[in-house]
Amino acid sequence: MASFDGLFEENDRRGKSLHKRVPSVKVENLRINYDDLLVVDGISFEVFKGEVISLLGPSGCGKTSIIKAILGLVDFEGVIERNGEGIGYMPQKDILFDWMDALDNASLPLILKGEKKEKARGIAREMFKEFGLEGFEDKKPYQLSGGMRQRLSFIRAILSGRDILLLDEPFGAVDAYTRRHLQLWLSRNLEKLGGAIIMVTHNVEEAIFLSDRIFILSDKPARVMEEITVPLKRPRCLDTFGSPVFSKLEKEVMEVIFS
Repeated sequence: MASFDGLFEENDRRGKSLHKRVPSVKVENLRINYDDLLVVDGISFEVFKGEVISLLGPSGCGKTSIIKAILGLVDFEGVIERNGEGIGYMPQKDILFDWMDALDNASLPLILKGEKKEKARGIAREMFKEFGLEGFEDKKPYQLSGGMRQRLSFIRAILSGRDILLLDEPFGAVDAYTRRHLQLWLSRNLEKLGGAIIMVTHNVEEAIFLSDRIFILSDKPARVMEEITVPLKRPRCLDTFGSPVFSKLEKEVMEVIFS
């Protein structure tokens, strides 16, 4: 029987190689211009296997442009190096196919990689249980709520990229309850995923809870104001949000943002 755990066993082992310090993504002196408008100015960072970093900044500061540059979707100056076979991408607005049912949408990345259709659907079906989508496998995307579409898009992103996962405001379209549920799920399963995750967010709590490091960006043009290491132990849980260390980090981040 195909399983979510089995799919990521290899990455579970590879994720433990974080200390080898081989970056999955390396960005050096990144500059992005749209015509005469400079939106990203000299940003540099690295992310490693088994690590989550957040790009935290105000709406419209250029965070999404950085993700698009990593994907090769926009022109840029500087250096971007990627080490990994698969890249999963979850944009702010989902790119689901309305003519396919939810299960086929989710399993498509595995089929494109050569997985047999029934096995791919079995892996995706198991994730539907995890994400509260069980019973909606045969629904078309236009028949789902905005939050359900977001969860479906997240499943497809995870199944698209085992090595590098790019999440652009991954939980922005869901309600507060579902957002917390998905944050907890992702935190529990980071070791299984094993790859490198770059997350774009303007939610301070989310950045602290999910990240190993946070890059706080200025308003446009985006520059790195501060890099903050998150010393919270994993796996993190609901109690993490109310811990003294979490509160201290939240205060530190807010002081940088409003300095």
